[in-house]
Amino acid sequence: MAIDDPSGKHGGQDAHEAAPPAGLTHERVGMFTDAVFAIAMTLLAIELPRPEGEAAEPHGDRLAMAAELWQYLSQHSGTFLAFFIAFMMLWTAWRQHHRLFDRITYLSRGMMLLHLPMLIFVALLPYPTALIGDNSANPLSVTLFAGSEAVLLLCQAALITSALRGPIKAGTDIRRLRVLAVSLWAVGGFWLLTAALTWVMENVPLLWLLTPAVAVAAVRVGRRLVPEPAGTA
Repeated sequence: MAIDDPSGKHGGQDAHEAAPPAGLTHERVGMFTDAVFAIAMTLLAIELPRPEGEAAEPHGDRLAMAAELWQYLSQHSGTFLAFFIAFMMLWTAWRQHHRLFDRITYLSRGMMLLHLPMLIFVALLPYPTALIGDNSANPLSVTLFAGSEAVLLLCQAALITSALRGPIKAGTDIRRLRVLAVSLWAVGGFWLLTAALTWVMENVPLLWLLTPAVAVAAVRVGRRLVPEPAGTA
C-alpha cells in the first residue's frame, strides 16, 4: 500500500513492504544497542565509592559505625547524584531508542552511522560520571560529563530526524516523532549550554536538575511548531 501523506500518521514510503538492505536490519542493531546500554548502566554502579581499609572494618559502637558510614556517604554525595543523573539519562535514552525501533522497518545508512558516536558516548559515560563525582567543582570534569550527555541527546534527535525521512512503519504518529525530535534537540542544546557555563559560573551541576522542566517546555514548543496532520480535527 502506497503512503501519500508523510505528514499524517503514516510513513512516507512503502519501505515496510520491502526487504531491508543487507547489514541494515534494525533487530540486530537494536539487540547490540540494548547490550551497550545495559553494560554502561551497570558500570555506573561499579564506579560508586565504597569504604576501604579501616573505614570498612567493624569496630566500636554500632551507632558510631553507622555515623561514620553516613559521614563517608555524605562526603561522596556528589558521586551518587552524578550516578542518579547519568542512570536516568541512559534509561530515558534507551527507552526512546527502543520506541523508535518499534516504529521502523530497517535502518537507513545515516541512522547506522549515527549509532557510532551515540554508542561511543554511552559506553564512555561511566568515566566522566566518576570524574565529576570525585570533583564536581572542576570545570573540565563538568564539561566532559555535560558534553557526553549532550552528544547522546543530539545523536538521538538526529536518529529520529533521519528516521522521519525513511523507514517508518505505516500507522506511526509522525507528528509525535517530530515533536520528540524537537524536544531532544532543545534538551541537548541545554546540556551543551551548561558545558559552556561551567567555565564562567559555579554550581552548574544544579542546573541539570532542570532537565525535566526543559524537556516539558520543549515538548510544548514542539507541538506549536509542528502542525497537525492534514485531515485531523
